Amino acid sequence: MTDQSGKSNHEVADYISTMTAQLAQLAAAQNFVLLTHLLEMAWLEAEQLCGRDSIAPRRRSING
Repeated sequence: MTDQSGKSNHEVADYISTMTAQLAQLAAAQNFVLLTHLLEMAWLEAEQLCGRDSIAPRRRSING
């Protein structure tokens, strides 16, 4: 199945996975605990839709 832009469900889930992982890193760096948790849950859902068996998004240090 494809979305309105012509991308497959897998491509959309992969994009969401990438974006939510990055947003979760930003939220964690600012110590936004609940937001970090919610973004990580969204990331896990996207990873599952991609068929990946992931545990948690990689966290970067505050310095990069």
